[in-house]
Amino acid sequence: MAPAAALTMPATLDQILAAINSVNRKLDVIVSQQDELNADVQAVQQAVDDLGAAATAIEAEIAALKAANPALDLTALDTAVGSLKTAVSGVSAIAAPPAA
Repeated sequence: MAPAAALTMPATLDQILAAINSVNRKLDVIVSQQDELNADVQAVQQAVDDLGAAATAIEAEIAALKAANPALDLTALDTAVGSLKTAVSGVSAIAAPPAA
């Protein structure tokens, strides 16, 4: 005869249903958190896109200044915008939206 500790009673349907409901509640929390994370990633991506557009606009403004004032040395501004665009590209790679 098997030891008493080895014997198990079959789960009742109520116990099974309670376990399923518990798993469903946990899954709902996980899905909700994932939706929030996806929304945050999309917001970050939009901010990165906006920064990229702003950097491009600044670059165009510098080019216009160079054309209007060839004597101006705008090397520092060119370097700053180049660094900004590099940073935006780096953040954009990190903040890529999740695959649907």
